[in-house]
Amino acid sequence: MAERMAALGIRTGSKAGAAETPQQRIEREKREKEERLRQAEDEDRRRDEERQKRLEEEGVVPPSLSSPISKAAGKKPPPPPSRKGRQDIAQHDIQQAEAEKKRAEQEIAGQALREQQEAQERERKALE
Repeated sequence: MAERMAALGIRTGSKAGAAETPQQRIEREKREKEERLRQAEDEDRRRDEERQKRLEEEGVVPPSLSSPISKAAGKKPPPPPSRKGRQDIAQHDIQQAEAEKKRAEQEIAGQALREQQEAQERERKALE
């Protein structure tokens, strides 16, 4: 089972003491997203190169290099859309994780304060 999960890229929590902190998880996820983005861009670039080679071999002139029929045809096409949306999503995920971490810290601090107050109350009652 562990081998199948490893083949699928699923991490298991089988290692004792190997729990990662929220900050480590954020950093790991950020690195993974950057890697996926880089791989996607490389794949896009490779596919475009293959397409260009195929067109050259077939003797077909790409539309952007053909003679302009009108003014609009002579213009340079707009650049392809960037993948900034994915980066915005990554930034949003990081902000969410930070907010979650902050809430957890506040909850821990609040619980510690309540416990301290309860201890003081017990001590006060014991003195009475």
